[in-house]
Amino acid sequence: MKMFTAFVLFVVVNTVQGQSDCEWGDALSGTGLGGNKLRQRTTKSLSNPEWMNDMTFAENVAFCRVMCEELGDCTGLQFSPTSWNHQECFLMDGSDTYSRSSWSTSLKDCPLRRTCKWGASLSGIGLGGDKLSQRTTSSISNPEWMNDMTKEENVAVCIQKCEETAECTGLQFSPSSWNHQECFLMNGDETYSRSSWSTTLLTCAVACNVEWGEALSGKGLGGDKLRQRTTSSISNPEWMNGYTFAENVAICRTSCEENKECTGLQFSPTTWNHQECFLMNGEDTYDRSGWSTSLKNCAAEM
Repeated sequence: MKMFTAFVLFVVVNTVQGQSDCEWGDALSGTGLGGNKLRQRTTKSLSNPEWMNDMTFAENVAFCRVMCEELGDCTGLQFSPTSWNHQECFLMDGSDTYSRSSWSTSLKDCPLRRTCKWGASLSGIGLGGDKLSQRTTSSISNPEWMNDMTKEENVAVCIQKCEETAECTGLQFSPSSWNHQECFLMNGDETYSRSSWSTTLLTCAVACNVEWGEALSGKGLGGDKLRQRTTSSISNPEWMNGYTFAENVAICRTSCEENKECTGLQFSPTTWNHQECFLMNGEDTYDRSGWSTSLKNCAAEM
């Protein structure tokens, strides 16, 4: 059972870390981190190592990082002195560090995410700027030269490369009459008439810096429900897997911040057995007894 637990942790930690854009700063010795404690986890026990279920100190620290990355309000980790019998990591929401003997702090740095959208194919149009790279998408005379990849699969590779290249503004496709048909990653902003060519433009925006409004009691939020999450269960608290109401709300906020269409959160009445938060895409609030709403505001769009 212990080996299974450690294996599951390895899979979870590596899966989440692989998806994360966050970077972690070096441990700052003799430093504490201000703000509120969001959560804590024991990383090591001197007197009872068996209590850790065969998880090493490094594995527990990695799990603390995963939890911090899942909580939008978490700004870093604060570690208790190594002399403590049960050594702890604390998930904090503060921005200021301070001198604290024998403690250490590691800060989370998460860059703003790009969200991209592709336009329709523009026939008879070329795209200006410089060619960043190119890829052959099909070959009329030598189909086997494509290594069994179809034209659609090669175009998908071009699309992915463009999305991963900050300077890429779109793809320009050579005429279908070419023996070796090509896609070109371009960095220009202007299109122009070009017979037999086609262009598809990429529009990317960096996610906004989010500021959350205060909870509006007795208010609902219009629009469509994008997603929902259970924040607490009155009849079955164990069902929440150790997450508190505040932690689940923080995860809802993170999900909303990562979804460009999400404009705010709508919370079900506290009398519900399973209380829910709903990610919504509407702009107008309205009277709704027992409910509450919190709006997402973009402080800066880049």
